Amino acid sequence: MLQWLLATLHLLALGCGLGAIAARARHLAQPLDVPALQRGLRADNWWQLSLLLWLGSGIGLSFFHSTLFWQQGRPVLLALVKLSGIVLLLLMEWRSRQLVSQCRQRLERNRLPAEELSQQLARHSRWQLVLLLLLLLLSTAWQQGLFNTL
Repeated sequence: MLQWLLATLHLLALGCGLGAIAARARHLAQPLDVPALQRGLRADNWWQLSLLLWLGSGIGLSFFHSTLFWQQGRPVLLALVKLSGIVLLLLMEWRSRQLVSQCRQRLERNRLPAEELSQQLARHSRWQLVLLLLLLLLSTAWQQGLFNTL
């Protein structure tokens, strides 16, 4: 039962996160005004929550499926690729946190962020969206056993 609840939470968090990161990218693209910036920052809040739930439920699920990570005494290549993708996503998010913080500070002073800052954050968001979709494709392929011969 716990495994089913974790899997449900994992999929819901992934769906919310995909929508939130896409909304953040869309709202922070030019032309930028205060309402668009506020919507982008609100979408960022949803993305942060979704990311925490997605990672937390994923860690919980990994305990139930730990045998998928090791086969014949060695790690599964697809598992290592997926974990590398997650680490890359987290590194990108760490960089995005700094950019979002700068946007929030400027908004508190009733100023819009520089065009370069908002464009950089929108670009980061688009790359994170692509990486998240690739991780989704990789996960479904892994669950279906498509690359078990590697």
